[in-house]
Formats: sequence, structure tokens, C-alpha cells
Amino acid sequence: MDSPVTKLIFIAAAVAASVLVVAVMWTTLGANAPETDGSVEYAEIRTKQLCDAVGGNWAGGACKG
Repeated sequence: MDSPVTKLIFIAAAVAASVLVVAVMWTTLGANAPETDGSVEYAEIRTKQLCDAVGGNWAGGACKG
């Protein structure tokens, strides 16, 4: 394995294997991702910070839309 060509072949094989793993994970996770309609259930939010993050109004210990 002293040959530069052999080293390049092993590096290329490692890169190809990494790209394959990333591609498989990308498609698997993309296919299993939940789809949402973008609506917000303000009654389920329990913290002011999260309420502010979704554009709600925190009043009286509850998030209002």
C-alpha cells in the first residue's frame, strides 16, 4: 500500500461509502418526516418563550393566537 495510486483508490472508496450512507439516511429521514399544515395549537404551548417564537401573545399564563 505504498503506491500513491493505491492510496487514492482507498480514499475514493471511503468517500464513496460516506456519500452512500448520507444519501440513504437523507432519503430515509425525508420519507419518514411528519407533514404538518403549519397551524399552531396555542392552547398546547406552556412557556412564554415558545409562545413568542410562534408569534402568539402570552397573557395570564397561557398563549393566545
